Amino acid sequence: MTRVALALCLALSVAACTPPTVSLVVPSPSPAARAATGVPTATGLPTATPTVAPPAPPELPDEAILILEPGVASRVTSPMRVSGIADPAFEQTLVVRVVLEDGTEAALQPVMIQAELGQRGPFAVDVPFTVSSERNAFIQVFQQSARDGGTLHLASVPVLLTPFGPAEISHQAVLPERIAILQPQGGAVISGGLAHVEGIGIAGFEQTLLIEVLDAEGNRVGAQAVILQGVELGVPGAFATDVAFQIGAGGPGRIVVRDISPAFGGDVHLASVEVELRP
Repeated sequence: MTRVALALCLALSVAACTPPTVSLVVPSPSPAARAATGVPTATGLPTATPTVAPPAPPELPDEAILILEPGVASRVTSPMRVSGIADPAFEQTLVVRVVLEDGTEAALQPVMIQAELGQRGPFAVDVPFTVSSERNAFIQVFQQSARDGGTLHLASVPVLLTPFGPAEISHQAVLPERIAILQPQGGAVISGGLAHVEGIGIAGFEQTLLIEVLDAEGNRVGAQAVILQGVELGVPGAFATDVAFQIGAGGPGRIVVRDISPAFGGDVHLASVEVELRP
């Protein structure tokens, strides 16, 4: 260092004579870039891969035949009032049937839907019955096919029949469809001897539903039991299965899903869809 430079350093602060330091700023990679390259994040853990939420279950329609009165476990006397709301039916006619716990039919009576043809509407009827003692029973309300007389849809409610009063009537809330068939849809053509059936339902016995394929005359040409998976008793669950069937000639047919009572061997609930069957 020359004497002139030394004199200047003595006159100024030492900091002023220190050569400037050049700093290089290196940007940190983003969390997405770290995840892509496997570089740990600031926490030392790799960034989790975002998960995709499962699709929401389909919104189910209101029950096709909704029995509002009497509700579950009502104590009813004769004549009992049966009322509710239903989807349109052939000539707007439904049938009310009372079945005892042993399968004996205690009453059978038609009832009209009070709405224009093709419209959903209310129904109500007084149904007389005779019992000598208190009996457990199911009130069934169902719609019949104009083509073959088979059952298209059926709903039921368990009650206690009694020959003496007083009656104790509860009322049912509006509920979604108990058995909803999502595939096949109405009018679908099914061929090759195999019908793929999917839906959402509630099964009353061992989480099991019975799926049937019926031909044009209502004869059963195929059947397969299916178990709801991963749900508790009384909770809606998904079902899907392939049902083998055999027919000689093509024509109209029906896919039926049944919830069968072990008490009397009849239907607690039934849903169906009209299809076209081909060999």
